[in-house]
Amino acid sequence: MLNLTKNEIACSKGDILDYYRESCKQENDFMVGLEYERLSLDATTKRNAPYENLKKIIEYFASIRGWGILRDGAGVVIGAMASGETNSPGAGGGYGAVTSISLEPGGQFELSLEKKKSIGEIESDSVQILTLLDKIGDAHGVKFVPIGNTPYSTYRNINIVPKDRYLIMADYLPAQGRFSPVMMRETAGVQVNLDYRNEEDALLKLRLAAKMSPFLTGFFANSPMRAGKTLQYKSFRALAWKYTDAARCGLFYKNLLKNRACIGFEDYVDAILNVPMLFFERGAKKIEVRGKINFKEFLESGFEGHSATMQDYILHSSLTFPDVRLKNCIEIRNHDSHKLPLALAICAFYKGVMYSDTAMDEAAELLEGVENINELGFLAAKHGLDFEIPEASTAGGVRNGASAAATSKFTARKITTKLFEIAHKNIGRDEQKYLEKPLEMLVSGRAPIDEFNLEQFF
Repeated sequence: MLNLTKNEIACSKGDILDYYRESCKQENDFMVGLEYERLSLDATTKRNAPYENLKKIIEYFASIRGWGILRDGAGVVIGAMASGETNSPGAGGGYGAVTSISLEPGGQFELSLEKKKSIGEIESDSVQILTLLDKIGDAHGVKFVPIGNTPYSTYRNINIVPKDRYLIMADYLPAQGRFSPVMMRETAGVQVNLDYRNEEDALLKLRLAAKMSPFLTGFFANSPMRAGKTLQYKSFRALAWKYTDAARCGLFYKNLLKNRACIGFEDYVDAILNVPMLFFERGAKKIEVRGKINFKEFLESGFEGHSATMQDYILHSSLTFPDVRLKNCIEIRNHDSHKLPLALAICAFYKGVMYSDTAMDEAAELLEGVENINELGFLAAKHGLDFEIPEASTAGGVRNGASAAATSKFTARKITTKLFEIAHKNIGRDEQKYLEKPLEMLVSGRAPIDEFNLEQFF
């Protein structure tokens, strides 16, 4: 028999499905969320800054802004929140509910913004917060650098932020993927969060974002350095995610990407339920599972006398790391970190494509024949946009003349250019400016990585 505590209310698969249904929004209420990571590097050595310095920056920032300090269950300072709350909100707790800053496992600084209606609002709030953080960082000898991978340190000489969740992940994941320590300690990215209006819309957006992911990864590739050397990969961050944990990263829900009728929330939930569990929480205590069961088994039989709760599921879903993730929003996570103008361009791109039915239809038609997303993701990590689409990756659409990008040489750059044109055409005129530089680069044959210069940040 399961021993339920007073606060341990068992959930069912139906409750999980209701979580997604209740997250649907009216189209007039659609907003955009940004989660923006930057590396925290010592201004002198250019290696990763120590946790103690980052903790001081957080505390000073919070005192100036009147924010509350965020601590994990053990009382470790991990960030600050605009609402004045002083306890950790927990993993996966509401998309865009409140603005916060927090530390990722290797000391990367993340800004998570309250969701906004316009890209201009995202820009205004980001500039205010990042300007203050940069000034405080300078006073503590720390530079916040918007690139995708640490250029000089490697995970072997980066101490992990002493947050319980990160310590459990750092202990478990290396056995699942050889680059998981790289992912955790070395990388920084940009995540965009979008709303969905119903079940069909959510799964269409999930599928379309996944199909677009290699092209956006390639264009925004910005991690060509590691251990002081230039690599053969333009996005080493993207490569690291490929070798983190196949059971919870990549496209473990690949059956959802097939064009078939009646696909819905249950298909996605079934994929998440089959992912091995890392841990769950009871109060401040982390109960480690270490892959012994998946969440489906937890729902059915419990674990060590505990039953599965809705909060357990939300935590578990946040411990899966596909490029595109479905929660109470669509989370699109496949971009290297960049300077703020390009982070805003990422937000504008997805708003332009995903918040217009016309744009979604055009993009879906363009990508109709693109099948092998995983293979294309490897090509994007290595070459940026400088690759042709292999024949085996297309099954119709682009090869059979269904799109304007189909030519005798079907290139990643041509597809990406067309996608940005679709976004630019379908976003509001006042926000088209955020897409003009990327479009100019694409047309001229350049990419942001062509302007990579680490010294500009020091």
